[in-house]
Amino acid sequence: MKTRHSSLLLAAASLLVASCSPEPPMDSGNASQFLGLSAVSSQAHLISGGDALVNIVSDLSEPDRLRFQLNDKEIEPDVALAESEDGVFQYHALITGLKEGNNLLRVASGAGIAALTLVNYPIDGPIISGPHQTPYLCLRDLAPGRDGSPRRFAIGNGDYLDAGSTDSDCSLRTRTDYVYRSTDSDAEFKPLGRLSDRPQDLAYTTTSTGANVPYIVRLETGTINRAIYQIAILHDPATSAPSALTPSGQWNGRLVYTFGGGCEAGYFQGAATGGVLRDSMLARGYAVASSTLNVNAQGGCNDVLSAETAMMVKEHFIEAYGKPAYTIGNGGSGGAMQQLLIAGAYPGILDGLLPSMTFADAVTYFTDSQECASLLRDYVNDPERGISEEIKNILGGWSMWSTCERSLGERPKRIAPSDCSAEIPAGREYDPVTNPEGIRCSIYDGMKNIFGEKLFADVSNQRPFAPAPHDNVGVQYGLAALNAGLIDKERFLDLNENIGGWNIDVQSRPERTVADPDALRIAYQTGRVTSGSAGLALVPIIDDRSYLDDIGNFHASVYSFVMRARMERDNGHANNYVLRRHSRDMDLADDNLALMDQWLANIKADKSRDLLLDKIVRGRPADLQDDCFAANGERIVETPVFDMDNLYDNTRGSCNGLFPPHAGLRLVAGGPLTNDVLKCQLKQIDFDDYKVEFSADEKARLAAIFPEGVCDWSKPGVEQQENKTWLSFGPSPVNRYEADGAED
Repeated sequence: MKTRHSSLLLAAASLLVASCSPEPPMDSGNASQFLGLSAVSSQAHLISGGDALVNIVSDLSEPDRLRFQLNDKEIEPDVALAESEDGVFQYHALITGLKEGNNLLRVASGAGIAALTLVNYPIDGPIISGPHQTPYLCLRDLAPGRDGSPRRFAIGNGDYLDAGSTDSDCSLRTRTDYVYRSTDSDAEFKPLGRLSDRPQDLAYTTTSTGANVPYIVRLETGTINRAIYQIAILHDPATSAPSALTPSGQWNGRLVYTFGGGCEAGYFQGAATGGVLRDSMLARGYAVASSTLNVNAQGGCNDVLSAETAMMVKEHFIEAYGKPAYTIGNGGSGGAMQQLLIAGAYPGILDGLLPSMTFADAVTYFTDSQECASLLRDYVNDPERGISEEIKNILGGWSMWSTCERSLGERPKRIAPSDCSAEIPAGREYDPVTNPEGIRCSIYDGMKNIFGEKLFADVSNQRPFAPAPHDNVGVQYGLAALNAGLIDKERFLDLNENIGGWNIDVQSRPERTVADPDALRIAYQTGRVTSGSAGLALVPIIDDRSYLDDIGNFHASVYSFVMRARMERDNGHANNYVLRRHSRDMDLADDNLALMDQWLANIKADKSRDLLLDKIVRGRPADLQDDCFAANGERIVETPVFDMDNLYDNTRGSCNGLFPPHAGLRLVAGGPLTNDVLKCQLKQIDFDDYKVEFSADEKARLAAIFPEGVCDWSKPGVEQQENKTWLSFGPSPVNRYEADGAED
């Protein structure tokens, strides 16, 4: 056998029931009993890259007496003690040399034997996201930047990746670099010239575990799942290289996974991650990981692809550095979307979430942005209507009209097929006339593995496109403004007569937009719209809400209330979701990370058999409460309240007085705070719903506008349901998907 390491890894290991073979073809030794065998680095059926860290539970105190077979051949993996308690020993073993597909691992412990099938996928994927997106542009193929220079991936030590060395799968050779933090407070990370160097300006740092260590960071860069990933971890190169069985002595045992913002259709590898050289995290001993496909603007706004990539990068981290006690998500805007969507549909990848500038998901946010930019803006900006800035904003309910005009409207057709990222070379994007076979940059076409493809009769091109779940049939725009006496009946009727909709190419049309029924079902069922239950009832969440309503930014504070409302509706409370509000010049990131660390430690220490959600609520640190901060630094602890009865004066409570949340177009139309009704169920027009009296002619106009009825917001949306978890999307027929693994 190879040398057995005896270092202790403080990591929890899940047990699988051992499957016994009546006549194991292995030396069984004495009469000890084997207890269990399970995968640690990833789920056993979702392994990648040819390696797997496994957990063995035995009553044997000597690991040398364990015997291993892989695909009927004797192997001698390195083994280390992970935990021991009351005569039960848990060992970690790094299994290498897995072939693609099924691999049978057998482990004998005395008279006991167990078997585990490990299903191994290529390191360039895919595993659960379905066929690779095509076309897919490697780093070397991206369009030049605004200054005409090639796009490059900065490693962080002053060097750049050699983009020309990528292979057909955009893969690059893995490299390891070292950087250090200088005692010069103004300096960023500096390259460590030689591993034996100890620069005179080398800083030291004290980690969260109290260790005072040289501030030297091991920086690994490579490719996984066609994405460029990076891992940063404190490690002194004068000591032995870290491994799964002998982790770095400077690491505090926690992993932060960062996610970047934006939301575009992808089709390219990207030139930046969510950021791993994070001083505030690394200085406290956290390892940090991310990849280019975890930046929402590069990963196609495809949270399944992001989940798959995070799963694979985390697996590699565990196999190379050791199993973290827990993994914490971190990121704002599109990075918040990814955290919530991944935790909701693929629970277990992230153990705690730190979203900022929060959006609950992409699909429901794009309902707001698209209707603002393509419907309301076109209507109110018609000079013949002469609508004032005040009335424009009243119709939308935002803090100011520029929220729609300039912020939401910067990308007026973000779900349109022609809205391609700047990284895609000019001339390659779809145009129904000049380039009908070009790249369709709708986020739904970017997720065609999930949404499928269909032919549409309302466009001339007969190429199949991905359907969309957007719908505005029955939506009474401006309803709350009418009932509040802020607009008159004529404006209300004229708006709803003329607002119209769009077709599959997001070209305006007078008819309302009708959602594809399959796309509706898929959006809800597969978790593209977050619910408060499913996976999101299994994680603690600290929402860091920097207030931007006062400058008309589209990262409006209402979206935090939206996510919170979904938790309350689906779980009966939002006690695993803490909302912290503050001005944009205040930074709570370090405090939130420390509080999340303590929260997760409390949950882990709870050995009761209670539901995980109950453990999460019970484990929340006493000092972690919904709060806000005044300009003078005063902290106000207060339960967040969004007053649906006062959309235009939402100042009830001290925190709302400081940071008043503002509605959006759908809330002004009468929609629920959960903002997740993509297509409403309809009801007959009831004139008791209006605080104005309509004349006979006006009633006739209203009936003509809504011949099928108006939205019944008291009912769930069409096809609305709790999402399934751990779905896998393979090379299958249109709109087909299957569960791959147990649901939580």
